[in-house]
Amino acid sequence: MGHVQARPTIETKAIKCPLCNVGDVDVQITSEYMSVHSSHAAGRRSRIPNYHPEKIEVFSKCPKCNASKKEIKEAIEKGTTEKLSHEERLKRLKEAGLPTRIKG
Repeated sequence: MGHVQARPTIETKAIKCPLCNVGDVDVQITSEYMSVHSSHAAGRRSRIPNYHPEKIEVFSKCPKCNASKKEIKEAIEKGTTEKLSHEERLKRLKEAGLPTRIKG
């Protein structure tokens, strides 16, 4: 979590669609922040910190692949990583100099 700000920073920008990497999509990113609420009981007052996580709001769907706002938001939050084929994994292991067979 690191250092959390007292006020959120709101940034609106156009990013590449995470599903097709071609079309531009408008998003608004609100940074994580802390707020403090006070509660009163039995003549006492206490301050309770409240954490707000980072929030992403998608304003437009992709003009190229026609992905919906919901699909784009899920892809941004989860992070889309392409699954590598078995051959591609073996190729990367060999390039890194790691053994591809384990001797028993």
